[in-house]
Amino acid sequence: MSPSEQHSPVFERIATGVPGLDPILGGGLVASGVYIVVGEPGAGKTIFANQLCYSQAQQGTRCLYVTLLAESHSRMLSNLRSMAFFDASQLPQRIYYVSGFRMLEEQGLPGLLELLRREMRNHGAGILVLDGLVQAQEAAGSSRDFKKFIHELQVSAGLSRFTALLLTSSVGPTVHPEYTMVDGILELRERTAAMRSWRELQVRKFRGSASLNGSHHFRISEAGLEVFPRLETMVSRAQPPDWGTQRVRFGVPTLDAMIPEGIAAASTTLVMGPPGCGKTLLGASHLAEGIRLGEPCLMVSFYEGPDRLLHKTANVGLSLGGAVKEGRLVLQWNMPAECNLDLVAHTMLEDVRKRGVKRLFVDGLSAMVETTNEPARISPFFAALTQELRRHGVTTVFTLETPRLFGPEMDVPLGTGLSGVAENLLFMRHLELNGRLRRLLSIFKLRDADYDPTLREFLITSQGIEIQPPFQPSPELLLTGIARFPGNHS
Repeated sequence: MSPSEQHSPVFERIATGVPGLDPILGGGLVASGVYIVVGEPGAGKTIFANQLCYSQAQQGTRCLYVTLLAESHSRMLSNLRSMAFFDASQLPQRIYYVSGFRMLEEQGLPGLLELLRREMRNHGAGILVLDGLVQAQEAAGSSRDFKKFIHELQVSAGLSRFTALLLTSSVGPTVHPEYTMVDGILELRERTAAMRSWRELQVRKFRGSASLNGSHHFRISEAGLEVFPRLETMVSRAQPPDWGTQRVRFGVPTLDAMIPEGIAAASTTLVMGPPGCGKTLLGASHLAEGIRLGEPCLMVSFYEGPDRLLHKTANVGLSLGGAVKEGRLVLQWNMPAECNLDLVAHTMLEDVRKRGVKRLFVDGLSAMVETTNEPARISPFFAALTQELRRHGVTTVFTLETPRLFGPEMDVPLGTGLSGVAENLLFMRHLELNGRLRRLLSIFKLRDADYDPTLREFLITSQGIEIQPPFQPSPELLLTGIARFPGNHS
């Protein structure tokens, strides 16, 4: 431990009770701090504050919730009853609701401050929520009076050792000067692009420790707020472990013969090709081989649901149903309509860590690329994801659709940056020959291993997958059937 670390202060933390938020804050709110939660109406401020209160009440902390010109308490509680965190048994012993608007109207900020101090003392509360700070700001005679109010509240929090959340709907391009006095500012917002919308949380300011930069997705469900820290900010910057000479095979004898040494363990393989060429079955074979070796496996899909996938693989001799029932294989299916990258990564990595997954198959990267709200994030996101998977020793196969079904050209979408993070690249394609549509496979790149670069026919039968001897079409067919890469127009 460095001298600076030895003498750095250690602050008591207050858990927010919001999944995913405490890691962003470096461990939770700092005790006895005063925090502003800002966001436009409907952003989730009230749910967030109540979620914190009920979480703290479960741990024995008393909480005071003061409203200023907000919805009635009965209406608020009625709306909260559907939330999983709501616990009526905590009322009013550990969570107490008070209206401070009349006091604010009659006696201004000094009267409101005295009400807060008195109620906190009477209830012995450790958490204070003031819902409607914008009303207090509007009631202030001047900016100086409002600054004095916040300062006095900070002094009280420090002396009486309570943590305060001030909720306000005041938003704009700049933060009010008065807000610089508080210990932290959390902003909740809703973004809209075309017909899509999503929620984001950003820590604008946080005293006491480092916090994760930038915006992070969150959602509001019956569980309350759930925050998904941006993956790029969560992964370790240290170099992944060296997995040595460990090798992995696909479980397709004729394909494995093309890669005598096997692919490197904890490597990433990207299988590209049009729909129907066999990408899913190749990935399923990768999982079946892992199951045969007793390795925990995971499949993440976007197009085909679990039942359909199990039926499809069973038709070609890949029986995965038993492994699913025994828990050796987990199938995670995601709706491809609107993809939240961090939610997918969180769910995936949670299972990887929990079960010690060694083989992963992600089927349908195209859905993630096409439906995400943040196309500019694709490259850094996958770089962070593959880095974390390597750290856990997971050998991963991704599939990515190419736009053309068949024809003389195949446009390979290298511009997304996905191919740059994959050590191994396999291309699959269709070719029309003698009145029959053939499937072809070739290995374009394989890191740290020799491989057979010849073009092979890829057969799918009821007995499984079979790779044929090198495909030898006529010279004319080779000229018309060559794959086209960006910048290659020969």
